[in-house]
Amino acid sequence: MNKKLSRLWTPTKVLVALGLGVVWIYLFISAPPPLAETGDPDLAEGQAIDADLLLELVAMENNAFRTLYTREIVGPGIEQGLVYDENWLTKGSQTGPLPAVALRGVAVRLDRSPAELGLFLGAEYAINRGNKFTGGSLDLFREIVSNQQPRYFYDVEQRLHTAMFPDFASATPCVECHNTHEKTPKTDWKMGDVMGATTWAYPRGELDFQEVVLVLTELRRAFKDTYQSYLDRVVNFDLAPEVGEKWPSEGLYLPDADIFMAKQAERASPHTMSLLLQAVGTEEPTEDDAPY
Repeated sequence: MNKKLSRLWTPTKVLVALGLGVVWIYLFISAPPPLAETGDPDLAEGQAIDADLLLELVAMENNAFRTLYTREIVGPGIEQGLVYDENWLTKGSQTGPLPAVALRGVAVRLDRSPAELGLFLGAEYAINRGNKFTGGSLDLFREIVSNQQPRYFYDVEQRLHTAMFPDFASATPCVECHNTHEKTPKTDWKMGDVMGATTWAYPRGELDFQEVVLVLTELRRAFKDTYQSYLDRVVNFDLAPEVGEKWPSEGLYLPDADIFMAKQAERASPHTMSLLLQAVGTEEPTEDDAPY
C-alpha cells in the first residue's frame, strides 16, 4: 500500500466516520440521493483526500471488473460457443469485446462523464499501435515490469496526478489471444506476466468525499454501460445467449447488467472500504487488501 496514505486524512474520526458511512451506502446500495442533496455539512468541507488514494481505489475497482469479465464472462462464454474480438462493433459482427477492448469502452465513457478521471491502457508489445507506450511512459512501464509495483507521479506536461498499475496475465483467454493474434508482436506470454499497464490520472492533488463518491459512481456507471452495450447486441446473434440471472458457466447464458454489477460490488466494495478505513487509521492493512 502507498506510504502516502498515512498522512492523507486530517479531520476528526467522528466526521470521517460519517463520511465513510455515506460512501458505504454508495458502494453497496444502488441509487442513493446525490451527496449535494443530503444537506450534511460534514461531507462538504474539511475532509481532504489525497489523489493517490483515489487512483489506488479506482485501480482496485477496475481490477475487480476486468477479472470478473475475463474469468466469468469471456472464458466460460468461449466454451459455450460465444466469440470475442477487437472489432466487435463492426456491422454484422456477432462477437463481444475482448477484456482490453471493454476497458477501452470504459475509458471513452469516463471521458464523457463529469468525473474528470482519465484512463489509458498501454503496453510495450501492444497489438493496437494506439496502446503502445513510448518515451518516458515506456521507461516507467519497464520499471513496473521489473518490480511489479505501481508507480505514482505528477505529470508536469499534462498537469495531472498520475498512477500506472501493472496489468498481469491473470486469465488463460488473455494469454491465448495475445499469443495467437495475427498482429501480435509477442507470442510467448505466460500466466503472471506483466502484459501492460493501466494509467489513471486526476487533475487535483486533493479531493473531498463528494468527489470520491462522484468518481466511484461514474466509474461503476462506465463499467455497467460498457457491459450493457454488449448485451444490447447479443439479442441479434444467431447463437443468442439467454440474458437473465444465470452465468455462462451454467450454459448459454449471460447475467444481466444489474446481476453483473452486483457481483462487481460484492468483490470490490469491501476492499475499497478497507482502504478508506486504513487511511483513517482505524484498520490495519492486510495482504488481501493489496490490488497487486
